[in-house]
Amino acid sequence: MRSFAKALCVVCCTCFCLAGCGEVPIGQPCTFSWPRDAEGTTDCSDYPACAPLQDTSGAVSVNDNACPIDCIQMPSLQCENLICVATQIEGEHKHMNGQCTEDLTAGTECSGDAELGCMGYCTKECLSDASCPKGYSCSPMAPFGSTLNCELEKDWGESCTATCTKAGDTPDAHPDLDPPCPSSVEGDANYDYGLCDDSRYSSCCACICYRFCPLLTKKFCRKNSWDEDMFPDAITERDDCGGGSD
Repeated sequence: MRSFAKALCVVCCTCFCLAGCGEVPIGQPCTFSWPRDAEGTTDCSDYPACAPLQDTSGAVSVNDNACPIDCIQMPSLQCENLICVATQIEGEHKHMNGQCTEDLTAGTECSGDAELGCMGYCTKECLSDASCPKGYSCSPMAPFGSTLNCELEKDWGESCTATCTKAGDTPDAHPDLDPPCPSSVEGDANYDYGLCDDSRYSSCCACICYRFCPLLTKKFCRKNSWDEDMFPDAITERDDCGGGSD
């Protein structure tokens, strides 16, 4: 899925330093930020990579018949030293603490260019429930459910997800990209994770695993129950979402 990794998050602590909601207010709403190109300017041709209750993460259309799946963005423009997440609810997969809607494009750098925006809530990394506010638990978040193949790094470039762009190929959105998607095999001529800092490579298999596999070893403060006031429309009518992913 091409949008699984569009600017959805750089796993490095320097990325937590953008201004916004500050250190303390875990649970404050945040919108997923548009990606930036290699020059640091906002790339309005791409969408934030979060899709609660959507089959794809491109924010092209809201699909209330999709199963919820965790979405994580680091950094968020509104969460200083925190991250912005949208999460399925553990043990109950009808609702989502996060949603996508056309109402969320107002006030963004891409106003007028985007059909939809996605909203989640600010949270932080944690070690135990005691380090989270009341109503939260310290638990893993899996931005791709069970679809992320992190087991062997040498396989990342070929099979990180079922629909990523393989090493040596070019993304559909950037057919003339040179060099093509990097390899994850050390010693290969095109082994270069530095390319992953460029949003044009965000759908590459190696880049998706490079960014998100480290998240699977971390824990974050997760809302325990559905926040109906903040996310009133984040509900699916499907009854086969037991794992929270399609």
